Amino acid sequence: MRELTRSMVRHVLLTAAVLSCVGGCQRLLFNPDEPYNQYDRYDRLRDGFSPTEVPDEYGVPQPALRSRLGPDT
Repeated sequence: MRELTRSMVRHVLLTAAVLSCVGGCQRLLFNPDEPYNQYDRYDRLRDGFSPTEVPDEYGVPQPALRSRLGPDT
């Protein structure tokens, strides 16, 4: 009886693992080119888009705090 229960638990866990891996192969929920919220849409239409990250001298993306928090020009 215990062997049957252990076998069933293993089978259920294996099935859950396989289904979770297969579920990750779907298309993206949101298109990366579309604005995420109303503020992004406003920025693109009115002020122009300001990037959220800029690469540093080594090419590593860093938050673009100076351009986003600096004085408006």
